[in-house]
Amino acid sequence: MKKFIKILAFSFILSLISTNVFAAKYISKNIEYDGEMHYYNAEEVFVNVDGKLLGDYSMIPLVMNDRVLVSARDVFTELGCDIAWNNDNREVTVYNDDIEIVIPIDRKVIFKNGQSISIDVAPKIIDDYTMIPLRVVAESLDCKVSFDNSTRTAYILSPAGTKNTLVQAPGPVVVPEPATEQVTEAKLQPAAAVRHNTGARSGGKVVLWDTISSVSANDSAAKQTPVEGVDVLCPTWFEIKSDGSINNVSGKGYVVWAHSQGYEVWGLVTNSFSYDVASAILNDKAKGDKIIEELLGYIIDLGADGINVDFENIYTEDGDAFVDFMRRLADRFHEMGLTVTVDTFMPTEYNEKYHMADMGEICDYVLLMAYDEHFSTSPQAGSVSSLPWVEKYLGVSKGIMNMNKLILGCPFYTRIWVTDAENNVIANESSGMDGAMNVIEKNGAQIGFDSETGQNYAEYPSGQGTTKIWLEDGASLSSRLALSLQYGCGGCAFWRRGFENEEAWDIINEYY
Repeated sequence: MKKFIKILAFSFILSLISTNVFAAKYISKNIEYDGEMHYYNAEEVFVNVDGKLLGDYSMIPLVMNDRVLVSARDVFTELGCDIAWNNDNREVTVYNDDIEIVIPIDRKVIFKNGQSISIDVAPKIIDDYTMIPLRVVAESLDCKVSFDNSTRTAYILSPAGTKNTLVQAPGPVVVPEPATEQVTEAKLQPAAAVRHNTGARSGGKVVLWDTISSVSANDSAAKQTPVEGVDVLCPTWFEIKSDGSINNVSGKGYVVWAHSQGYEVWGLVTNSFSYDVASAILNDKAKGDKIIEELLGYIIDLGADGINVDFENIYTEDGDAFVDFMRRLADRFHEMGLTVTVDTFMPTEYNEKYHMADMGEICDYVLLMAYDEHFSTSPQAGSVSSLPWVEKYLGVSKGIMNMNKLILGCPFYTRIWVTDAENNVIANESSGMDGAMNVIEKNGAQIGFDSETGQNYAEYPSGQGTTKIWLEDGASLSSRLALSLQYGCGGCAFWRRGFENEEAWDIINEYY
């Protein structure tokens, strides 16, 4: 009998909040956001607040990345909230009694009474309306939220509505927890849709470093050309100078374009690859904090998703100060819901100063630059990134940090070495995949497999000595990606855009 009463009570609640069944229809229209027009095609979504089906929307509810976005005024005024818009800060604030929720546009974070809450879909200005994520904002107002995929209806029960329902329902009633929102049929496709990597095979991210030499380069056709298989672009935007100033060649158009393709953007910052610049930043807390705030302001203004810190060349004695700097930077960026990543070298004894273990705890991802085993000033020729060398230090890394947070950095380039009879380097130059192959073909060299490095290799006599090339090609790329999966890496990164050949992305998409 008690079981029957509970079922009856639960049915009564459902009757209060599910008074209509709707025949879903598809909404197909062009919508504008991020400065671009996008084609939207998805089943209609309904919103029910405390048993009342909402209608007459100023802007219809939309689905983006499996989350329902709604007009702030259309929905939250029904809950008795006041809505305010701050044009200078581009944020909407929802007030209800003692709760204040600040919702910045284009940021994956909201603030409830000053406390940050990370969200997975950023609020947007769409067709001039502020569209905010329904579930996270409603739950921040202490509401119960559920989604019925069969009727395409989002249900919101306010604390007052829940109380009223319990009073009216016969017998003891437990209001069920909201179901996980699942919206699988609705897809928001960019006008020029390109499949980007979703981590379907491995769950990992695919990151592509992108060299930007000037502000105008951000809007060039070469930079705004889609790359199939990418999750994240890391443009080389910021360079800290000796006086503490930042050379900034970023461009908002790059971010708008990247987001239209489904890519995240992590702006890269360097220390000008200078020991002394790094030391000046790391050992002067006031100067370091000023740089952190300036970088944070740039990233927020650009609408980018995070930062990639590439401090190469630091003194051994500055290692602890580097950890402290990154901790302060991560705290500030994480407050704003931004991703923090750091580039680091192979965990050799010499590179202990980069403190991989600490960085693995502080940052969202550590990008391991698994290249320049033999660098431009090496006295003897050799591979940029031999497979045994990579595997050795992946094994070392696995004993240091959580490999889900390590992204394996891979080279799209090699070096063309000229050596004397003792293999001493006479000259060398870097070359992308196609460039190296063109040199080999031009000189009629034969390609063979070098079992010691796990790579294809070619050499031929030249006027000064012998030219030697350890190839970065489909074979080395496949082997390196297989290692990344074997060691449970959180993804792969590639230096750099423009060095790869046509085959590269086909191979990457087979693994990630």
